[in-house]
Amino acid sequence: MPQLEIQEDWYRHAYPPEMDELPWADKTGAEVERAIAMLRPRGDERVLDLGCGTGRHSLELARRGFSVLGVELLEENVRVAREKAADLGSSAEFLAADLRELDFFEQFELVLNFNDGGIGYFETEAENLRTFEVIARALKPGGRHLAQTPNRLHAERHMPERTWILGEEAVELTDHWWNAKSQRLEGTVASIRFGETLEKLDPIPYSSRLYLVEELQEIYAALGMTLSNTFRGSGKAGRPRDNQYEIFWEARKP
Repeated sequence: MPQLEIQEDWYRHAYPPEMDELPWADKTGAEVERAIAMLRPRGDERVLDLGCGTGRHSLELARRGFSVLGVELLEENVRVAREKAADLGSSAEFLAADLRELDFFEQFELVLNFNDGGIGYFETEAENLRTFEVIARALKPGGRHLAQTPNRLHAERHMPERTWILGEEAVELTDHWWNAKSQRLEGTVASIRFGETLEKLDPIPYSSRLYLVEELQEIYAALGMTLSNTFRGSGKAGRPRDNQYEIFWEARKP
């Protein structure tokens, strides 16, 4: 495993507004469409979008008729999201907060964690479980949680791994490795915009606790919820495979 010091609170600095220029930001519409295909919602649900960044998914959901509150840790991202909403005349609302400190009670039909959305980011097992507790409390009876994170089966089998994603304005370079002792995916993300040189790369370290399906079942069961579905990247239901980089899952509150 590479020798790299990763700050415990890396997530407080890793996702500034400039991240909107990275290649995965080009996929917003497709990502929302996939989530809708997985959940098959009515279209008028109240949605909590956790770890919303500058609001790209929240704004797209609001455009489609959902009532959306996006929650984001970085105040600068929330400022940008609110400016976007004002420019678009969007109904999406945004709140700057640490998701562990949220105290919503049965206010949302859907809670979404796109692109990790803070799941597994925190320093201890207890703090990471707090994320699930907040989600369960925020959901109305009958509400559902949809999350997207890296797939632990893939990390265990295929890491270390170096990947790249090509976008319209930049390329993203990622180094991943699996820390079996801490059960965390660790690595660095760097981006280079077209026209820049490689010397401008400034890798951002990250560390995220990944979960097996069996662990997720136990976590939700302890909260009175049920892990109801897992999905492949295509949006079709199915158990995760080790050749699948990401895992998507749905949990339900009775």
